[in-house]
Amino acid sequence: MKKPTIKYTCIFTLLFFLIYSFMPVCPFVYRIFTADAAEIDKDDIYKGLGLALLLILISKVVESHDEKFIDYDDIFIEEPDIYVPDIDGYSKDDLNLLARLIYSESRGEPYEGQVAVGAVVLNRVRSKDFPNSIREVIYQKGQFTVVENGQINLIPDETAYRAAEDALRGKDPSLGALFFYNPKKAVTLDWLSTRETTVIIGNHVFAK
Repeated sequence: MKKPTIKYTCIFTLLFFLIYSFMPVCPFVYRIFTADAAEIDKDDIYKGLGLALLLILISKVVESHDEKFIDYDDIFIEEPDIYVPDIDGYSKDDLNLLARLIYSESRGEPYEGQVAVGAVVLNRVRSKDFPNSIREVIYQKGQFTVVENGQINLIPDETAYRAAEDALRGKDPSLGALFFYNPKKAVTLDWLSTRETTVIIGNHVFAK
């Protein structure tokens, strides 16, 4: 770590001259501790206290000065590391994209509900009525609101990654659903309500 040598020199030079200028006070300080109570001059007391306070102030200035010159290049801050599992048939990009969809569509929902959202995507991949890849399913026009409003680009948390991993490994709390929706927010509620409900988890209704 680099040291600010010039500034330290200035501080200690100033310290020397301040102490030197108060040297005449030292006998007064000595007399305070050696004289009888009746012989103590009030001016001597004030001068002694002034010198003590000055020394304390200087020590605080030097201490705070040291703290300002921490070299943060020498400090290592570890960034969160998301474990990327090796899942047969799926790539790292598949996991990341699925986690982003889960996070943007269902953050705050029960964990089981987040896995179910991921399972819906995978059920669509396997269905003849939808595209046959995770990316194509997620970016299919008009299917997911979070793609249209940009929330798909939010950074997923660890829970979303774990939910995506569980879905990729075959867990399906949606019970084969191809759709999910929040009945309080769904725009196409009339059409969705005609689909067969498989399960309700949290605020989401899953259907096929």
